[in-house]
Amino acid sequence: MPLYNYYCKKCKKKHQLLLKMSDDGVQRCPDCGEPMERMISNVGVLFKTDGFYSTDSKKASTKSNGNSSKKKTKAKE
Repeated sequence: MPLYNYYCKKCKKKHQLLLKMSDDGVQRCPDCGEPMERMISNVGVLFKTDGFYSTDSKKASTKSNGNSSKKKTKAKE
């Protein structure tokens, strides 16, 4: 379940609520009972990969030239 940040305009307090995605979007302030406004917050994302794919925005010719020259030297030996 994701955490959502809400702000109450009446009592000027910020609240962080743990809600289901299927829950109603309108939440009431636990202090004063007025409807709160949902705040947009930053999302932390961490990508764990081994490297780049051949379709990424790096030059594919550099990689292929390096591999082909190694193959040529091995073939001569």
